[in-house]
Amino acid sequence: EEYRAHLSILDEMEEEDLEALDLSRASDYILWAAAQAFEGLGRGDAALPLLRRIAGSSSPHPALSYPEILIHLADALKDRGEYEEALASLERAEKEEPALADACRERRAEVFILQGRTEDGLRLFEMAARDAPEEPWTPLAAAWALLQRGDYERAMAWTDRGAKVTRRLDDDEEAREAATEIDRLRKEAAARLERRRRFGAPDEAGGPAGPGAAAAGALPGFAGGLAERRQAILADLDAEEVRLVARPPRDEGERTGAVARLGALYARASQAWDDAVESQDETLIAAFDDLCSDVAGLAERFGIPLPEAGS
Repeated sequence: EEYRAHLSILDEMEEEDLEALDLSRASDYILWAAAQAFEGLGRGDAALPLLRRIAGSSSPHPALSYPEILIHLADALKDRGEYEEALASLERAEKEEPALADACRERRAEVFILQGRTEDGLRLFEMAARDAPEEPWTPLAAAWALLQRGDYERAMAWTDRGAKVTRRLDDDEEAREAATEIDRLRKEAAARLERRRRFGAPDEAGGPAGPGAAAAGALPGFAGGLAERRQAILADLDAEEVRLVARPPRDEGERTGAVARLGALYARASQAWDDAVESQDETLIAAFDDLCSDVAGLAERFGIPLPEAGS
């Protein structure tokens, strides 16, 4: 019966059904299914407390691997900027299952970079790359972490390292998957580097981009003007991600500031979407629709309310 309920949550329930579930006395097995289902819907905010409940369980379920769930929890905490709790979760996972030491080391390296301990993180990534020289995903994980911190040059260098490993892979399917990821990383790092050059860079504390971005974001007109506005908003979104990653909001004042900044970004993207609709430019309509989703996604990632995202 519990197994059927587990599958039903994973495969059959819509979001409103999941939200209506009474999980107050649910077993860890059911909580795990609900957490996975919420994550599948992009509801990390709803999944995280369930993962924390499982991690703190006093009645382990025989069907679950708790060390692996602790690593999963660490990933969710890392993405939300809860770095110290993520490190504690990794330490516990490695202690409970030493065979997961390599996986924990790589994730610990990511957390170090995200929280500003870049050299410590890269030292761990160097060790991981040395121990598994045929593994392309290690340098690519380093590249993504560096990208989030705004270290685009080093992100590109680690992407190139991943590309060298990929060319030596015998598994064609894995090589294709890695090549796709490498292409994404290269395009993203190059685009962000160019936007920083054109519109200004965040300061060392992860502050907003320079005055050029705000001015460019107000450019009037359609067609070329709209395309330029999109790049300016993206530049400020890049800067805001760097800022939030470097200093995740912890107190009410910081959260209020983040709400205001992300709300302003969403309003700019939404207004530009309206202008794209008026200009009847289908390509830009789609581009600004994606941009609105990107702003909302960054807000959701850090648990920042964004009422405008639902309008």
